[in-house]
Formats: sequence, structure tokens, C-alpha cells
Amino acid sequence: MGRTLGRFENRFESLRLTAQMVPHLLDRTLLRIAWRNVWRNPRRTGIVVTAVAVGIGGAVLTMAINFGMVVQMVETAISTDLGHVQAHAVGYADDPGIDHRLPAGGAAVLAALEGREHVAAFAPRVRGQALVFSPRASSGVGLIGVDPEREASVTVLADSITAGSYLDDTKRRLLVGEALARRLHVDVGDKVVISVQDIHGDLTGEAFRVQGLFRTASRDFDAGHAFVRLEEAQSLFGISDDVSEVVIVADHRRRVDGLRDGLAATVGDAALIRSWDQSQPLLRYMVDLFDQVGWIVYAAVFVAMAFGIANVMLMAVHERIREIGIITAIGMHPDRLVALVCIESVFVTSLGLLTGLAIAFGSVAALGEGIDLSAWADGLEALGVGTRIVPTLRLDDLTVPVLAATITALVASLWPAMRAARLRPAEAVRHI
Repeated sequence: MGRTLGRFENRFESLRLTAQMVPHLLDRTLLRIAWRNVWRNPRRTGIVVTAVAVGIGGAVLTMAINFGMVVQMVETAISTDLGHVQAHAVGYADDPGIDHRLPAGGAAVLAALEGREHVAAFAPRVRGQALVFSPRASSGVGLIGVDPEREASVTVLADSITAGSYLDDTKRRLLVGEALARRLHVDVGDKVVISVQDIHGDLTGEAFRVQGLFRTASRDFDAGHAFVRLEEAQSLFGISDDVSEVVIVADHRRRVDGLRDGLAATVGDAALIRSWDQSQPLLRYMVDLFDQVGWIVYAAVFVAMAFGIANVMLMAVHERIREIGIITAIGMHPDRLVALVCIESVFVTSLGLLTGLAIAFGSVAALGEGIDLSAWADGLEALGVGTRIVPTLRLDDLTVPVLAATITALVASLWPAMRAARLRPAEAVRHI
């Protein structure tokens, strides 16, 4: 019973000292003393600073590289197909087929987009499923009918042509991805037959000639899509001048949500307006998953850092037992002593933190042209990621380490600080 009561009293005393030492953390005298104490053993301080710097710098750089990969995955989806905002017929989200269309070429949406602020470009499309037959093979594809000029302003399709040329005014021409061309065993100039089921349920088909091959950062997209002119897709599906969707690109990613909400308010029930993350929730999930992984990485770094700081501060307290006994004997209150040890811990951690952030910033700047991962091109393209990853830093990647490192330094130093505060002056001054 007495032992349990003693432990309770010790914990209560620790909490009391912790609360009382907070006002002293900014005491100028303690700050000066703590700064001098930090450099009394330069070797030990240097080791701790180096360890913290390597941990923080490595964690921040890792986060920048991983986030750069996630950003590129999202940008690939946006630049090859999604755009920032999409307008569809009501009901398209539940049944994305040719039966749900925007009438009259999406006139209501196009009228709302003309002259709208923060709209960089937009393009109508017809989208449906088709079978493509070549003399040697066949494949199911997503057939997309586009206005070549407008499509070039919302996607990278025109800039991704690797053989042949982009769509022009020539009739019955087709663009296919390199991966799809290999599957069909066709090349530029070869003839294929496109077969679709029109809105009446009848099978229709037309012969097209391959005008160009394209390659984007997404292998799945290249293997599963083919492009024809808008009016030819409308004719194949028998939908007159209707379109499946209108793709909109904003002048900046920060404007996307506002543009989506404003456009939705303007068109009302005439169309379903969704941003890229609503159209492809898996991409949003990938971004959110990255944030969760980031917290795990930071947690591992800061737990290891906490043990290192606690160990170093315990050593520092042990080496200065006689000194601590003297300053407490002449009148230093225990809460000021606790604050002194905590300030020393924060100083050492801050030095490591600043060094680590400098390492991370320097590394990101040095990798500004990107990391060439072409040796793993097949695997990256399967994920929709290009072969050159550009590390990307966010504000959270800087604020989180700063706040977490400060809290870690304070928490990790409390145990050594409490041990110092419990030393009896009479015994401490006799310590050798």
C-alpha cells in the first residue's frame, strides 16, 4: 500500500513540476545557461544533431519523392483523360454508358462555360465501348470521339504521338495507343474495323485507317482506348449531335472545387458536374493513403528520436549531478531545473531539425529535374506514373516535422528532467 501511494505521489509531483516549468521555458537566463550547456560536450551534441538531421532529412525527402509519385499519378490521369472537371448527363455516374448523354452537343454546359472565369479549356466527347478488328487480332476498347482541336487543349494526346500524325480533317482515321497497336498487330496506315452497339441495340461498324500511335505515362490507358473524330463516333453510335461528356480544365488546381460548384449551380439539373476526384475516387484514396503512410513514417522517426534524446539527456544529467546539487542548494527551484533540461533538449533537437530540413531542401533542389526511373518503366506505367519522378514538398511536410520534433524533444526530456529535480542536494554535492 505504501509503495503504491509513493508511486502515486511521484506521478503527482511530476505532473505538478511539468505544469510549473512551462512559464520558465522562455526565461532568458535559463535560455543562456541551456545554450552553454549544449556545447559543453560538443562531440555528444554533434552526434545527436547528426542523428536527428539524418532522420528528419531522410523522412522529409522520402515524403517528397513519394508525394511526387502520387502527384504524377494524379496529373497523368488528369492530362490523359479526366481533366479537372467533367460534365455528364444525370444518371451517368450509376450507368456510364452511351444511353446517358448530354443533348445538342452539351449546349447547356458549353453555354455556361463560355467566358467563365478560371476556365482554361474545355472539350466535348463521345465515349462508348467498341470492338476493334484487325486482320490478325481483335480487342475490346473504350472508343472516344473527340474534336481534335479542342481535345489538344485539355489533354496531352496531341503531344503523345509517337508515329504517324494527330487527327485532322481526313475521314475515317483512328488513333490507337502503342500497347493496343501491338495487341492488334497493326501500324500506321493499316486498316481496322470498329464495331459498336448503337443506341437502338443494333451492331454497326465502319472501317478506319490508323493515322497515328500514341504513348502516355499510363500503359493501361494506351492499351484500352482508341480515338476518332467526334462526328464519326456520333454516327457510329447513332446519337445525332449528342455527346457523352464535356471535359473542363481549370487555370489552376486550386480553382477546381470553386469551378465545379459554380458550374453546378449554373447548369442545375441539366448536367451532373464532378471534379476529377469524384469521377475517380481511387485517385483520391491514393492521396489520402499517402498521408496516412506519411504519419507512420514520421511516427517511426520521432519514436526513435525520442529514445535517443532521452538517453543523451540522462547522460548529461548523470555527468552534472554534483553541479545540479550545488545550484539546487543555492536556491534553484525544481521547476526551473526541469525547464532547463527541457530547453537543452529543444536546442539540440532544433539544431538537428534545421540541419535535416536544409538537407531535404538541398536534395529536393538537386533533384529538381526529376529522378530517372526508366529502368522500371514497365512497372511505373502500369501504375500510371511516368519514368521521371520530381520530388514535391508540401507545407505540411515542413510544419509537421517542426511541431512534432518540438513536442518530441519536450516529452523525451521530461524523464531525465524529473530525475534531476528529485536529486537531494546534500547527496548530489558529494557525488564523484
